[in-house]
Amino acid sequence: MPVLHYSFMQYAFIAGTLIAIISGIVSFFVIIRKTAFAAHGLGHISLTGASGAVLIGLSAMSGQLIANLLAAFIMGLLGDKIKKNDLAVGIVLTFFLGLGAYFLFLYQSGYSGSIMSILFGNILTVSVEQILILLVLSVIILITLCITGRALFFSSLDPELATAKKIPTRALSVIFFLVLSLTVTMACQIVGVLLVFALLIGPGAIATQWSDGFYKCISLSIIVSILTVWLSLSAAFYLDLPASFCITMIICFLYLCGIAKHFYYQHFR
Repeated sequence: MPVLHYSFMQYAFIAGTLIAIISGIVSFFVIIRKTAFAAHGLGHISLTGASGAVLIGLSAMSGQLIANLLAAFIMGLLGDKIKKNDLAVGIVLTFFLGLGAYFLFLYQSGYSGSIMSILFGNILTVSVEQILILLVLSVIILITLCITGRALFFSSLDPELATAKKIPTRALSVIFFLVLSLTVTMACQIVGVLLVFALLIGPGAIATQWSDGFYKCISLSIIVSILTVWLSLSAAFYLDLPASFCITMIICFLYLCGIAKHFYYQHFR
């Protein structure tokens, strides 16, 4: 039976493609700005937002969005300081993770299914309403990056020179982290809060292994992200495997291929 014969798989591919495109673009900026730890931290904060929202009867996605936007605004104001204070940030994230675990403890009805969906995502149950929300978030992110993308790229490579040229680096930092928070919220729908690191880091890291330049890296990152999601959804359907598991395995395999390529060129060429 073709994978797209069922409506739930059609919805999954539409949602997955939207998430993959945005994750591929943002992943590149996460790599060049060296904010991988912050991206991982927003995943933890998503747990608190999602579990708190479920506890009071709201959707998990709305809770993730609110919590991530608040945290991202603070991270954006901190700017480069967030890279230099990993210990302090780690303590804050530990607090949020513990608070999220407590919210899940308080939520007893339907506990098992809810916690699995929050922690590891469940793209196969996406609804039309969720797709519309993802589409709106995607448009917002794309418009924002189209306006700020080149300045963001320049300030990421040389923040001191960007400041000297009167580029508003602090404002760009806030904008980037707000975009990152929206992307984390989207990616959590497919890989969950624990594995969101894979889509937010993997495509960009793989792209920089095989290419250089602004447009080439972003294009390759998007291609890697989309193909990974499509292959994972197909594997989830035909092999009865979790899509989040397939995504992480494919990304890890592709990254190892890049390492093998560099090793070969360094020692055998």
